[in-house]
Amino acid sequence: MSTRYPFTAVVGMDDLRLALLLNAVSPAVGGVLVRGEKGTAKSTAVRALAELLPAVPVVAGCRFSCDPAAPDPG
Repeated sequence: MSTRYPFTAVVGMDDLRLALLLNAVSPAVGGVLVRGEKGTAKSTAVRALAELLPAVPVVAGCRFSCDPAAPDPG
């Protein structure tokens, strides 16, 4: 079991935190590209936010986290 890092404890990355939060509440944002030097807590910030979000139902075994309500595109 891994240790969870709280999103509120991520400091010094105000722009990243804002971008992640805006993307979480508004799908119109269209995503966030997180980049930076190795060891700057990019993954930690994203994982911390993911812990705050509600679970999303997906098709079991689908490696693309397929939406069970959407028809198979073919």
